[in-house]
Amino acid sequence: MKKPLIIPLVCVLTIALASFLYARHQKISTHNPYDLNNGDIVFQETGSSQGKAVKAATDSRWTHVGVVFFREGKPMEIEAVQPVRITPLGSFISRSPKSFYAMRLKDVDKRITPEALSKAKKYANNQLGKNYDSKFQWSDDRIYCSELVWKIYKEAADIELCKPRPFSTYNLGHPTVQRIIKQRYGSMDNLPMNELCVAPSDLAQSELLIEVPKFQTKKSR
Repeated sequence: MKKPLIIPLVCVLTIALASFLYARHQKISTHNPYDLNNGDIVFQETGSSQGKAVKAATDSRWTHVGVVFFREGKPMEIEAVQPVRITPLGSFISRSPKSFYAMRLKDVDKRITPEALSKAKKYANNQLGKNYDSKFQWSDDRIYCSELVWKIYKEAADIELCKPRPFSTYNLGHPTVQRIIKQRYGSMDNLPMNELCVAPSDLAQSELLIEVPKFQTKKSR
């Protein structure tokens, strides 16, 4: 007589487990330890083939970067992927929650005026939908992630977060890097060694930036 209870019990346990896993995923994917403001720069480490090449070329863990802004009180970020788009911050974090890192301009209140914010918004909006630049070239018809961040600050407030560097200054001899170059340029000989570039690591090492303060955790009584 008690056997029919087995199926409902299994269903209840399955639903409970699914709910737990979903809630855990939501907590991980949307967790943000930083007290973010408009204009903050967010970094992450990615595991794609391009990400591995960027790490090898720059000797840094940072492979992707974007800029934070708030829309109706919700944190978003603009990023150069394919194409340039606006992404909810939680979705950005969920790609690599353990590597999420945020930086901010020093003396930001003094250096970023309302006029600069207006210029930044206008420039960023004009980049939406633009194709991703897989060749990392310093042109305006296509754009890659760290180039977008650099140019937003340059266009908005004439701030150069770092000095663009020629390709030749990165570690191009690494096999992973050479493989990506050959895929995208045909051969190493076709790579323009003097082409200027800004990598996520160059931004992370900028002397103009500091880590964003983290939320204050309440002490248990």
